[in-house]
Amino acid sequence: MPESTVISDALEGLRVGDVPDLDFSTLVGLVNEPNMPSGGGRTIRRVIDMARLRPGVRVLEVGSNTGYTSIEFASWIDGEVVGVDVNPVSTAFATEKAARHGLDNVRFDVADGTDLPYRDGTFDLVYCSNVTSFMTDHRGARDEYYRVLAPRGVLAAVPIYYASPPPDDLRRRVGAAIGVDLPVTDQDYWRDLFSDDGSTLIDQETYAYVRQSPESIAAYVRSVLDQPHLARLDARVLDAVGRRLAYFYELFDENLGYARYDILMYRRGHPNPERVLHQSRAVR
Repeated sequence: MPESTVISDALEGLRVGDVPDLDFSTLVGLVNEPNMPSGGGRTIRRVIDMARLRPGVRVLEVGSNTGYTSIEFASWIDGEVVGVDVNPVSTAFATEKAARHGLDNVRFDVADGTDLPYRDGTFDLVYCSNVTSFMTDHRGARDEYYRVLAPRGVLAAVPIYYASPPPDDLRRRVGAAIGVDLPVTDQDYWRDLFSDDGSTLIDQETYAYVRQSPESIAAYVRSVLDQPHLARLDARVLDAVGRRLAYFYELFDENLGYARYDILMYRRGHPNPERVLHQSRAVR
């Protein structure tokens, strides 16, 4: 089925009464919200620098959604990028965006991150943002990431975690918004999760979030709604979508006040895995 048909069918079936029940991932797929990783394109460019990607590399993004990250990778590297996501509407948007920008070194597949349709050792870099949090079996997903990772390849993970415990009610509301019973995880949880007997943590950077004003959230919602493909929506549906997006963004902004994220880089089969005795830090 052509991608434009997939998108048209999904939008034409949307009704006002459906919108309040949509979780964030579903709504993002319908409206083509960029759904960028924590830190946006700067995070992807940092991963490229940290991974020392060589010409001809093969990159896999697990949880590509509407394509922002995979397209960012493809626009910077000399290599092949594959984005994989369970949502066919999001994947259709991603495919159309890549074609619109003339990027022929990226493609998007519909598949589950816990059951990847690729041979062992296919990719030089496997990247996952916070998608693993949405999966029921975190360790099973981790094992799949490593299965498709090439010898001396790099697993780059950018998980979100709580630096301080959030209120229970907030955590429950965020869980309902993303359609997952959100666990309270910390930095050590994700460091340990992505560790593997055959891999070495070669780099780690920690970032805090900057809280957003109501005005900046409202402006962002308007920018999402002001896309040509949404002009076909009934005004009442579009208004409901805007209110739902604003609810999500305000909720997530409050939640991220308790959170941080890391860039974690693990190298498989690294020849120098020894612990460093005298640690150092950059001086600014």
